[in-house]
Amino acid sequence: MRRILLLLFLLCSTFIFCRLALSSDDSEPRAFVNGLWFTGKGFQPTTFYSVNGILTRQKPHGPAKEINLQGGFVVPAFGDAHNHSPSSKQDLERANHAYLDAGIFYVLNPGGDAESANAIRSQLGTPTTVDVIFAHALFTCSGGHPRPYLEYLIERGILPLKKEQLEGRSFYSVDSAADVQKVWPRYLLTKADFVKLVFVFSELYESADTSQKSLGLRLDTAKDIVRRAKIAGLRSGAHIESAHDFHDAVEAGVDLVMHLPAFPDPLDRQEAYRNKLNWEERYTISASDIKLAAERGVVVVTTAASGSAENFEKPNTLADMNENEKRFRRITIQNLLHLKEAGVPLAVGTDTMPGTGALNEMQFLKETDVFSNLELLKMWSETTPRAVFPQRKIGALEEGYEANFLVLDGNPIEDFSNMKRIRMRVKHSIAVDVN
Repeated sequence: MRRILLLLFLLCSTFIFCRLALSSDDSEPRAFVNGLWFTGKGFQPTTFYSVNGILTRQKPHGPAKEINLQGGFVVPAFGDAHNHSPSSKQDLERANHAYLDAGIFYVLNPGGDAESANAIRSQLGTPTTVDVIFAHALFTCSGGHPRPYLEYLIERGILPLKKEQLEGRSFYSVDSAADVQKVWPRYLLTKADFVKLVFVFSELYESADTSQKSLGLRLDTAKDIVRRAKIAGLRSGAHIESAHDFHDAVEAGVDLVMHLPAFPDPLDRQEAYRNKLNWEERYTISASDIKLAAERGVVVVTTAASGSAENFEKPNTLADMNENEKRFRRITIQNLLHLKEAGVPLAVGTDTMPGTGALNEMQFLKETDVFSNLELLKMWSETTPRAVFPQRKIGALEEGYEANFLVLDGNPIEDFSNMKRIRMRVKHSIAVDVN
């Protein structure tokens, strides 16, 4: 249901425009005064200036436009490391408004149609639009995810495509390194920023039970894709659904794991097989795999709320969940705790609606009691932006970093709800009015 609603959102053509509250010239020096700035541990009063969209404590020569933050709490802008919007002209305006409203400036879109996504690139990354990277079509096995799901949507008239249009547009079906070699040049022509691989029940490749089939890549094929991605200067990430998928993703050498294990599939994929196994064994990440992920610096994207409840439009509190969702939740909490304790970088990702999905994700993470408010703030404002754009100076309020930040009404370390109380959004040193 959540993915159907997301696709309906992508097809919506509602247009909501952002207006600049200040001059659109980010080269104009500015002085941000009377703010309490996040140091990574707490808040302290200071004055930052911006010159050409870059933060500095050094007062620039000549006049600087003074912006009074009126005692607000300043934090780096937030990110969403797994969301499929914006993806086209049809969903750009509405998605952009939703992101900025939630304080999200950085988005990783791990899949979609290259033609539609590339058509909106010139409109992204401005003082009034979010910064996005795209994976475009993903790599899966023959008949693998997401083919069955997308065909299901086509049959019901939800996705306006023909089934024969999916291959090479939404995904590439590859079962060997030879298959990868055939499609790789075509993939590179799409100008993707990021390579997405699919693992689904990888353990079935080692099973003697031939009645069930993995719907994702073999490990050797995945390794070849990652190898080619590195040669092309591209990072890679993996869709996973089981603990064994997590193992194969890390072994393949991906930079990001795009989900936690343990989330119910919208089509109840392989329900008979799922019921044969102990869920704790199937979805609990092993200590050795967590250790290896930490050693390799693999970033794990949460998507915990979207994987733990069917209705992502409401906060996914424990009271909202049925018994199966509570079982998933317990496993998810255990995985999060062990990943955190091992020092694995955790980035916030949603795989649901822009903006509101991230707010639900943060609420879910808060309710796990695994993280302190400080840890949640750092996860959303530091780790996530850097996971999306690791080469940029973002995710901190320091000398030489980009002047992209939020001004909150209250201290989010003392009161988690203050993360939603955004007084001002500043992007490229320019305040954006989303009303």
